[in-house]
Amino acid sequence: MTSDPWLRAGRATPAELDACTNPTVTWLGHASVVVELGGVRVMTDPALTDRVAHLRRHHRLDVGALDAPHVLLISHVHMDHLHVPSLRLLGPGVPLIVPAGAAGFLRRRGFRHVRETAAGRTTQVGHLTIETVPAAHSGRRGPHSRMSVDAVGYVLRAPGGSVYFPGDTDLFPEMAALDDIDVALFPIGGWGPTVGEGHLDPRRAVEATGLVQPGLVVPIHWGTYSPVRLRRGAPGWLGDPARRFRSEMEGAGLADRLRVLQPGGTLRLPAPEGRTPPAARPAPSTAGRLRPDRPDAP
Repeated sequence: MTSDPWLRAGRATPAELDACTNPTVTWLGHASVVVELGGVRVMTDPALTDRVAHLRRHHRLDVGALDAPHVLLISHVHMDHLHVPSLRLLGPGVPLIVPAGAAGFLRRRGFRHVRETAAGRTTQVGHLTIETVPAAHSGRRGPHSRMSVDAVGYVLRAPGGSVYFPGDTDLFPEMAALDDIDVALFPIGGWGPTVGEGHLDPRRAVEATGLVQPGLVVPIHWGTYSPVRLRRGAPGWLGDPARRFRSEMEGAGLADRLRVLQPGGTLRLPAPEGRTPPAARPAPSTAGRLRPDRPDAP
């Protein structure tokens, strides 16, 4: 059996190959999404802990109950998207795809299998094609870091369908060139009551829907984290982005495309008619579940 985790990631068990004909999207909260497509389990921008810097999570996540991802995608280096403690929960052996310029940061922290990408590049993992696309967002890590790299988004394509994960982004002209998208994971908010330049709010996310023309839209990057405060409970604005987005989508005549998930919720993509699933290949050693006593499981 190969020791190369990139090759293992492309080898699906019979159960995982069910994702070829029954692909799913599971929103874990914030920009963290698990996409099972083409027999490959991808996780985006893992932010899995109860605290991320000054932010508190309002939906507790049982990381030990998550199926182990085959590949992690990082869209940009802000702390709530490139969150090292969350990555360590998934283990240093999980393959990562990151924007060009970010690999050294992760390798110095013990992550062994990191590949860089940039807009226009493509990575093949088994039956899954991962296209890197532009994003309109700041590439700086934060006020206490000199690291700055170009933010990116990703389009995942396989015989089971296609999913667009923009990361954090504002509107940009190249969105209109993203064709044949089955599901778009559009960010609609953030960790505060408003978002600034370089983000989609509910109104701009509707404009993005018009540019990309996806079959379905799942809103993400809302309702998960807020700044720590003395008062107990979630702030009143936490669910506002989803309510506003639903209203804006209805006003634009696009409500039939909207699928609002709560953290932990799953959308099963409709199976295209006449699709023949790829043949099964040997099981990867990464198959299985992450457990608290297996922190380094790949």
